[in-house]
Amino acid sequence: MRRGDGETGRLGEDLLRRPVAPSPRRPVTLMLSLRVKFTLYYLAIISAVLLLFGSSIYAYLSRSLQMTIDEALAYQLKKIEHNMAASSGAELSDHSALTNEDEGQLLQISPHITQIIDSQGRVTDEMISPKYVQLPVDLEKLRSLEPGSNHFETVKLNDGRLLRVATRRVKDHHDNGSYYIRLGQSLEPLSIARQRLLIILGLAIPLALLLGSYGGLLLANQALRPVDRITRAAEQISTGDLTERVPMPAKMDEIGRLVVTFNQMISRLQAAFERQRQFTSDASHELRTPLAVMRGDIEITLRRERTPEEYKRVLTSNLEEIVRLSRLVEDLLMLARADAGRVELRREPVDLNKLCQQMVEYISPLAQQKGQQLIYEPSNGSSEIKIDADMQRIKQLLLNLLDNAIKYTDYGGNVTLRLKTEDKCVEISVADTGRGIPPEDLPHIFERFFRKSKSTSDRSATGFGLGLSIVKWIVDSHGGKIAAYSEAGKGTTFTVRFPLLQA
Repeated sequence: MRRGDGETGRLGEDLLRRPVAPSPRRPVTLMLSLRVKFTLYYLAIISAVLLLFGSSIYAYLSRSLQMTIDEALAYQLKKIEHNMAASSGAELSDHSALTNEDEGQLLQISPHITQIIDSQGRVTDEMISPKYVQLPVDLEKLRSLEPGSNHFETVKLNDGRLLRVATRRVKDHHDNGSYYIRLGQSLEPLSIARQRLLIILGLAIPLALLLGSYGGLLLANQALRPVDRITRAAEQISTGDLTERVPMPAKMDEIGRLVVTFNQMISRLQAAFERQRQFTSDASHELRTPLAVMRGDIEITLRRERTPEEYKRVLTSNLEEIVRLSRLVEDLLMLARADAGRVELRREPVDLNKLCQQMVEYISPLAQQKGQQLIYEPSNGSSEIKIDADMQRIKQLLLNLLDNAIKYTDYGGNVTLRLKTEDKCVEISVADTGRGIPPEDLPHIFERFFRKSKSTSDRSATGFGLGLSIVKWIVDSHGGKIAAYSEAGKGTTFTVRFPLLQA
């Protein structure tokens, strides 16, 4: 035997003797379709209703038949009392009198057991049908009855048959005592009627459930048919066809509103995908242009020896393009983080009056280069106008709006920054006397990379078209509103409203 064979053998035996833990089984989940679920719910409701209805019918008919027998026995008791009183010459009370109307409305029966019992508990007269035996007499129980009242009870005989027994205590006018009239009626017809009713209900309820399940399935198919159309449209859309829409139903019910909402959602998705596609195309174009310029300058410069001044010019040009690319990348990164909700605002009380004065002083040299007059008109109210905001973002907003106004205003024009309060809000407006925005461009000025439409002949504008998109995000993130008003050839006004910081 080689070294280690014995250890290996023992290890194998231990593994064989060791109990193997059963592998965990994944629970099997039975997925039912919505049609089946609707049908089952419908069937469950119908089952509950039918069972309640059947139980109520059974209880009502059983009670009604028993009350009919009790009323017939009570009439027979009164009739026997009347006959016995008439034979003895005694007078009857008014409530004991019999009428033909009572006899016509009651069930005519012949009791199977008739007994007359004296005050001592002795049966003085008795009539018993065949197959029935004499009922035992409980004198204490008889004496507990009120005179002139009827007592009903159900007695089970030794052979299992049920007997409805009616007992009446009658005053004896001869010796001022009492005697008792007792009648017994078999409940076998009532039991047969109950059994037949159960058989009918037992056949009718399953048949009704079968028809109800079929009807429920038809209703579910009819109700979910528009959902199938929505599903097919969603499958078509998942393949990349965002132009697919679900046909509108004839009625504007819950399904109709669902179809409208679904179509609106697909329209928004289509617009978002188109914006994303356009955004990617524009970003690629904006990145490719400065890179191509830099590459061309470098390639031309490297073809032969250049003077230091020529190298300096190329490096300066490349540095300008790198700065432009850095600004573009920073703006894109900021917008991407804003879309993802990852930009945190450092809110604090910000004095807009003071901040606007600082931004006007900061950007005034740019307006002076173009011979423009930059005017600041503060609010007539309090010197401090505070809002709860991120100061750096508000600075960026003012800088972008003022830079835009100066950029698109000709030499010698005016740019005005106004600040005023109204209805617990502060309004910032930047107005210029520039060339204005064409009406077809005005709805798109806050879109990314949008600068001008094809109909706009101006080609002197620079930048990437992200400034107003950033302004729109800053305003929205602070709970404000922004609007633009423009008239071609007369100028443009941007108005921003923020809620004031309440004391």
